[in-house]
Amino acid sequence: MKPVWFLWVFMGLTYSIPINQNTTERTDTEFDEDYPEENPGLFEGDIELREGEDPNNRNAVTDKSRLWSNGKVPYTISSHYPSNDQATIRNAMRTIEEKTKVNGKKCIHFTPHNNERQYIRFESGTGCHTPIGKGHTSSTVTLGRGCLHTGVVMHEINHALGTYHEQSRHDRDNYITVDYSNIQKGQEHNFVKFKSSNIDELNQPYDFQSIMHYSAYSFAKDRSKPVIVPKIKGVVLGQRTHLSTIDIKEIQILYGCIPRPHGK
Repeated sequence: MKPVWFLWVFMGLTYSIPINQNTTERTDTEFDEDYPEENPGLFEGDIELREGEDPNNRNAVTDKSRLWSNGKVPYTISSHYPSNDQATIRNAMRTIEEKTKVNGKKCIHFTPHNNERQYIRFESGTGCHTPIGKGHTSSTVTLGRGCLHTGVVMHEINHALGTYHEQSRHDRDNYITVDYSNIQKGQEHNFVKFKSSNIDELNQPYDFQSIMHYSAYSFAKDRSKPVIVPKIKGVVLGQRTHLSTIDIKEIQILYGCIPRPHGK
């Protein structure tokens, strides 16, 4: 299963650079509010696995029952959020709706909750984290301190729509190098890649620009050094400013708004 978190990236640089960069090594697993998508104990930092869920099946959910019927996603927003934060959440939903339209028709529809059994709830909490896809009842999109930026909210909503992180792809080693020596102790499992037979990549190419890609410094012990190094110069990893062209296409394919392409 990208606006800036805190802008981790400055456009035009090869790597994303976190604000308030900590140059000291980290070996602890305590939650750091400067990096709200890195929640200790959660799958890949911001994914809540449901009971019995297999984390080996990645990139996009293959179980159609986990997709929102006809792309309609009922939602509620906690009244505990101030009006400006509520506006940010609504702007993220509106952006996804607008960017994924096909021939002027919405592919994804966010609608205020009206007694539906299955819906998403935007709630405050610690960090940013979300279950993948539609659940049996409500699904909570947790947006705590540091998360209320449009791109970060879109990242979490994309999880709720059914997508995982980009760097988990089976072919990622053709595009990036992971420096395991700089990963926080105990967080190495967040960088596991899976076999192509276990994931659905929707026949799309690797997307450095994806809003679903980790930052170059995700889970770094030493925040002055990247954990993820792209093999192509000049690309930005982990942006949280916009849906990439491929992000948009993947949502459209996943929800049947455009044909699934043939190919690899």
